[in-house]
Amino acid sequence: MQSMTGFGKGELSIGGSLLSLEIKSVNHRFLDTRFRLPPALSFLELPLLEILKTYFERGSFEINVRQKSLASSETSSSVKYTVDEEAARSIIEGAEKLHLKFGTSKAPSLELLFQSGRVFVLTENSDLLPSLIEGLKTSFRTVLQDVRTMRETEGSKLKTILNQGVLELLQGVEQLKKLAPRQPEKIKEKLDSRLAQWKIGTPMDPHRMEWEIAIAAEKADITEEIDRLTTHANSFLTILNEKGPIGRKLDFLTQELHREVNTTAAKSADIEITQVAVTLKTQIEKLREQVQNVE
Repeated sequence: MQSMTGFGKGELSIGGSLLSLEIKSVNHRFLDTRFRLPPALSFLELPLLEILKTYFERGSFEINVRQKSLASSETSSSVKYTVDEEAARSIIEGAEKLHLKFGTSKAPSLELLFQSGRVFVLTENSDLLPSLIEGLKTSFRTVLQDVRTMRETEGSKLKTILNQGVLELLQGVEQLKKLAPRQPEKIKEKLDSRLAQWKIGTPMDPHRMEWEIAIAAEKADITEEIDRLTTHANSFLTILNEKGPIGRKLDFLTQELHREVNTTAAKSADIEITQVAVTLKTQIEKLREQVQNVE
């Protein structure tokens, strides 16, 4: 079982470049990725995404890859800056439009073009590019493994919390089982109380009274809800031990648990049953919050 919270980082030195990788993962309903790559390596986004998909199925990932030159006599000859003329033209044309509309500086300075990070692009010697690509992919897999290790560690903690939460939930369901037979008695007390309030002169036919109580008790019977709560809770415990992504299954079960508890509370004729139902709703909500971070 994995959490969707994870982090990993690493570095790679090839030729005259030092690449630093950082990957953060948080919860998300699906697989969501945001890559920040150096312009010269932007073409690697899709291949890196395909690698990531072999490790994870859910989560929101932020992938940062930074590249800087190693300024040494041994490596300086292997790196150079190239000029992206299209990017420069686009920036200059944009600056001219702003100048005409807002009266800003007409032409961007060379320093501004450099700071944009789009015009002057650091590139590797073409002979080193294949090694750089393969090295980045290898390092990317290593960092992904670190992220997965952290997600598994967090998942183990989550599993303990969820397991304990469900066991407490089952204890509450056992309380409901003990209280459920009191429903007809509580319904009779309410009917007697209302009849007394209405001050009806003619005594009610005892057989009719029993019939009314029986109908009300049938409508207020929570046996099925208790059975389904028990079944869903036990299924929850079973799924916790399954391999692979289980978050969606657990989320569905928390919704079903919540539905059964709401029905139980609505049928309740006993204040103690209502109180137990409210406690169960609180416990299920805690489970739901934790489940949101399970892959």
